[in-house]
Amino acid sequence: MDLNEEQRKVLELLKKDSYEEVRVKTGWSKGRIYELALRTGARKTEARIRERQEERRRRQLETLEALVNATVKADVLDFLDGIPDNSLAMHFTSPPYNVGKQYGDCPAADAMRFTYYHGWLMQVISEMSRTLKPGGVVCLNVGKTRDWEDRLMPLDVLLYEDLRRAGLTFQSRIIWTVAHGLTPKHRLAERHETVLVFSKGEVARFNPNACRVPQKQPGKRAFKDPNRGALSGNPLGAFPTDVWSDIAQAKHNHPDRALGNHPAQFPVKLVKRAILLYTLPGEPVCDCFVGSGSTAVAAVETGRGFVGADLFYEDLRAKRIANAKPDSFTPLTGVTDESVAVWQAEARRVAHEASSINSSADRRMCEEFGLGVA
Repeated sequence: MDLNEEQRKVLELLKKDSYEEVRVKTGWSKGRIYELALRTGARKTEARIRERQEERRRRQLETLEALVNATVKADVLDFLDGIPDNSLAMHFTSPPYNVGKQYGDCPAADAMRFTYYHGWLMQVISEMSRTLKPGGVVCLNVGKTRDWEDRLMPLDVLLYEDLRRAGLTFQSRIIWTVAHGLTPKHRLAERHETVLVFSKGEVARFNPNACRVPQKQPGKRAFKDPNRGALSGNPLGAFPTDVWSDIAQAKHNHPDRALGNHPAQFPVKLVKRAILLYTLPGEPVCDCFVGSGSTAVAAVETGRGFVGADLFYEDLRAKRIANAKPDSFTPLTGVTDESVAVWQAEARRVAHEASSINSSADRRMCEEFGLGVA
């Protein structure tokens, strides 16, 4: 670090004098002295501060290790405070919309003053950003809330800049279309929710093949050179888009609700699609409003770890998690019988003459796999 002569003198004085004594000798303000000490790691209590930071990090790591593949009954901010920095691959959650729904036995849990509610969500977002790994992803499933004038406000509009100010990078705004809902008198009926997707820096994982959709015309061919006449699509299906219209709501007759009811449950399939897109097996996924446990079930089925917290519904999610089983395979959702037939018709046998093994690297590989070398 480049320091001038005056700054070096101040730091030398700090080794033996108090902040007040240094102020008197140099004419610097205490704030300016402390800023220099902070920037150079020369604070009077530096050793104790670092010791406290290391102790906090150790406790957080122990907490995360104890919570992996479990959920707890806890306040969201207390829970997130116990998670280490840069430790989670994904946050997938849906916060309460503050529209007066009753969660558990607490009628006031979803009825905060608007400014209080917004500030509370900003704290949650800040903690989600802190605990996310570089390259990790935050997925917020949101609808509408009530503002300070008791008028409807889209939560994705309210929270967009908050997510950016938390150091996250916008990736996608997924429109999850739903078939059913309330029918208001003087405005259009709401038939979608939004999943905001933000990342911490550049996205580390993006796996589109697991979430491709069937092509409308799998036999379509290119009409321009150099691929004129060749199939123009992908054998695994069309590239996934930001409109998800094939995921049913978890209403009362939905299989996800077989073990109990939750007033705002989202389907496991919604979470699974995001998990498959943005994480790899074994990576930890967090839902800090885990509710009925849909995120935890999706993590189990896709072979990911999970952590989560909620003040209510611990018995319901415990039963759902206990019944969850890892998938034995990941379906290729974009492949259909029609597309398989189209691509099989294009298959051509290609024969290559065997070549002799000449390089030492080739010989070592053959020896490693127990193959004979001529």
